[in-house]
Amino acid sequence: MVSTLRLYYDAFIAVALMAVVVIACGIIAAVITGDSSPNFPVAAIALLLIGAFIFLRLWSKARSSALPLG
Repeated sequence: MVSTLRLYYDAFIAVALMAVVVIACGIIAAVITGDSSPNFPVAAIALLLIGAFIFLRLWSKARSSALPLG
């Protein structure tokens, strides 16, 4: 039960972090480009990059913490 709650807590933190960074990237892109059309692609790219970073980090942690075979 505690491990399930911890999993949901970690997922919530990851999604909240991604949302904050995407919003910040969108605002920065709006300021730099003068509120023109590339704001959404910049925010989408930031979302994908952060999602990939979090996925790879969790994947490497899961692989290193697994019990050795044999």
